[in-house]
Amino acid sequence: MIYAVDNADFKARRLRAVKEDLNTGAATLARKTLEDIIDFSDCCDAADTQELVTELTDLVTQLSAARPSMVSIQNALRRWSDCLENLPADDLKEARRLAQMAAEEVIEELQNAQVDAVAACVKELKDGMTIMTHSTSSSVMSLFNACYQAGIKLQAIVTESRPGMEGRKLARFLNKLAIPTQFISEAQMAYFVPQADKVIVGADSLLRDGTLVNKVGSRLLALAARDSGIPFWVLAESFKHSLTLPEDVVLEEMPEDEMQLEELEKVQVRNIYFDLIPARFITAWVDEQGVRVEFRSLAEASRVPLLAAP
Repeated sequence: MIYAVDNADFKARRLRAVKEDLNTGAATLARKTLEDIIDFSDCCDAADTQELVTELTDLVTQLSAARPSMVSIQNALRRWSDCLENLPADDLKEARRLAQMAAEEVIEELQNAQVDAVAACVKELKDGMTIMTHSTSSSVMSLFNACYQAGIKLQAIVTESRPGMEGRKLARFLNKLAIPTQFISEAQMAYFVPQADKVIVGADSLLRDGTLVNKVGSRLLALAARDSGIPFWVLAESFKHSLTLPEDVVLEEMPEDEMQLEELEKVQVRNIYFDLIPARFITAWVDEQGVRVEFRSLAEASRVPLLAAP
């Protein structure tokens, strides 16, 4: 151990960071929470392995509850938690090392799953295609980069994704890749979607029945795509699969001040950040095992322990 910290302070700071990060996708946040586990395993103030496990379990519980709409965080932490039963009771230093190593292995699993899902999607894209997307997904960013590296020339239509405006991050990224991009508001989605060959979005969660949980505005885009006959694809590795049903989902509501309206006596400001997009609006699901046009076997084929309904 390099140094010890105040355990409660460490947890409070990391929990606050996860809750307040509104511009990072689910996969990246899952990796960040595992990096928190690595840091805490090293610097946690613990007298023995039992105390270390207690403190780590408490941190996992808090991080898992921090972003209920992002199931990859819960699934990644659930996978890592398997190591706790096997930490040596009589060797605290070794217990810290093994906890860190287990987190690094899950991070690698997350990264490999995303790489494989992106590779499966790349095979379905051709020169000259226009891809429309909403919000900023690390998987979608990786998809554009993989196509660029493979010499597949794409064009893009990117929404700004209010509130939060994380679409700007993707637009800047695409500009660096010299990918011709149209940057639009959500209000323009129905007008622009007929120009696309495919709509491809990431996911915060994929539910038992194939329902997508993603940044608010995604359902409107799915409806516009369906109306125009444009395929609507979901690119999401199996760490984002959940056994939860739509009626049990908690859609996160964020601070009112993001809506930029002064306080008005008779006005209630709502800032719900996520949509539920039913499976009937989705043309295909892409994960590390390939492209699927039916969802029924997806959860069964998942490689990770899934978060079940409460």
